[in-house]
Amino acid sequence: MKLYSAAVIASLAASTSSAFAPASSPLSRATIKTSSSPTTSNTINLFATSPTASSSEMTVPPLKRNPPRKIALLIEPTPFTHVSGYANRFKEMLRYLSKAGDDVTILTTDSKTPTDELPQESFGYDIEHTQGFVFPLYNHITLTFDLPEMKGAKMMEKKRPDLIHVTSPGFMLFAGLFYARVMRIPLLLSYHTHLPLYGRQYLGFVP
Repeated sequence: MKLYSAAVIASLAASTSSAFAPASSPLSRATIKTSSSPTTSNTINLFATSPTASSSEMTVPPLKRNPPRKIALLIEPTPFTHVSGYANRFKEMLRYLSKAGDDVTILTTDSKTPTDELPQESFGYDIEHTQGFVFPLYNHITLTFDLPEMKGAKMMEKKRPDLIHVTSPGFMLFAGLFYARVMRIPLLLSYHTHLPLYGRQYLGFVP
């Protein structure tokens, strides 16, 4: 296996972006930054569209659709009070959707946090909380069937989203499947936890 320095990678990336990206595309305007300082790691930023853009933040391309998409996000466990890479992933997604101008409504559950301390919004998007239960095999998280309240149904009726995005594995996905089928709304499932691996780790007898 060959190992290449950051300078070589930067050179290859620059030539590739200029050769294949249209002149008007964000990639053709990408900047590549490297540092020779022994205390700073080399950084290659292919998404900054101006010299003043933050090297840690990807700029959002102009929307080609008007009005923006309406998205219903059904998510468990909550990423707003639960610390994990999964939580960071959804916060970054919401940040991106906010900059893109999409309209997102969030339904989650959290029975471990006092009601008056539950967050009500994130990146300008409203957060609805439905009744849930602490998962007995991993009591750090709260899961839900969205019963008996069925707040998701009320959300769909009010917002009429273009897309339902529901996390899996979990129990809220059953509610998401039901709402999508009954209301004929496109459904996106995202998979975040590899159950066989977690089963072996926490149960000890899963093959």
